[in-house]
Amino acid sequence: MNIKAKVSRVDYEAQSSAQITASIDDLLTAIFLRLPIKSLLRFELVSKHWHSLITNPTFRRLHNPNPATGLFLHCLSYRARPWIEYFPFSGLKSKPPLRKLKFAKDSSGIKIVHSCNGLLLCSSFKARDHNRKYYVHNPTTNKFLVLPKLDIQSGVSSKIRGMSLAFDPAKSPYYKVVSVQVYGLDYGEYKYQIEVYSSDTGSWRKCCKTSKARVNFENGVYWNGSIHWTSNGIRGDSLYFNTNNQKLGIMPTPPFGWDCINNYYFGESSDHLHYVKVNGPGLKFDVYEMRRDYSEWFVKYNVDLSSIVSAYPEMIRSYIRPTSSSYYAFLIFAMVRGEKDEDSFLVLQVPGKAVKYNFVYQSFETICEFAGVVSGGALNYVSTDGFQYIESLCCV
Repeated sequence: MNIKAKVSRVDYEAQSSAQITASIDDLLTAIFLRLPIKSLLRFELVSKHWHSLITNPTFRRLHNPNPATGLFLHCLSYRARPWIEYFPFSGLKSKPPLRKLKFAKDSSGIKIVHSCNGLLLCSSFKARDHNRKYYVHNPTTNKFLVLPKLDIQSGVSSKIRGMSLAFDPAKSPYYKVVSVQVYGLDYGEYKYQIEVYSSDTGSWRKCCKTSKARVNFENGVYWNGSIHWTSNGIRGDSLYFNTNNQKLGIMPTPPFGWDCINNYYFGESSDHLHYVKVNGPGLKFDVYEMRRDYSEWFVKYNVDLSSIVSAYPEMIRSYIRPTSSSYYAFLIFAMVRGEKDEDSFLVLQVPGKAVKYNFVYQSFETICEFAGVVSGGALNYVSTDGFQYIESLCCV
């Protein structure tokens, strides 16, 4: 055999070997995409090659989006460290992803501030602004990052008014954190500076300013590439901040106005933005959805809780006038969209339990019995600080 023939044979064998390896990798990737995340975390340790396949950013993007599987209830007490209650939407008993936020040593304790597509934004619990640390935590992998400190302005009280997480793993492996900070006063009204941290650059960047005072910057919701904040007034302007072009826009007001004090819900699920407001003492209300072009809110679902009250008469507070808005004891924990309307549901807190209400069939089931005895129409949790849990392999 001449030298030229030998070289051709070596090239052919090398090419065939590369093709076989690529085929095996494609097969492994196809298998890995069908496995639960807990299995993938174990398989990362099998070999360096498997680790490289599973930690590849493209693979992690393909493995998303995952549906929300449960809810973290953040329990706060100034007498004790914050703790976490978790219940799965399936109603089946399972080991909670976490009970306490112990991923970092923080002498003041750690609390959840925001959640977005599998990541949690957390902060020091009792520390003041200049000593407060902020963390981005993945509860699935138990990995976290301490954010660089913000440049806190001096001379103005209540400095940081809101921190929100912006993350869409289907579009980018990088996340952003949006901070709203008071930087001055103008004729008695606070002026706000918006800054953005990017995990791509690892630094904060000052963006735009606003003087909109009646905006609830504490409860931001990420959707459609933007952080959304509702108005504190019934008919006041609500804002959204586009994290790509870093510009502010005005979000339309729902037909009945804003009310973020009484029984309401404002949140995102499966790339849909929803607003729910329970008007008065009635058991019938609507779930509104925002159109992607911000043209209007429209009614997506109708809710009738009469059957739930019939099953759980302890929801009736007989010592309160029937015309009172608090006559029925319930709070909205979450609104979860499924792949089909038949799979979408509302999660409610009623005395002693959490209930899942199906919109299409108007059926319900108890998914969690809370510990502790309640009576007189009392609720176990007085706030609706619920954070949806989504399994994620994303890096922080």
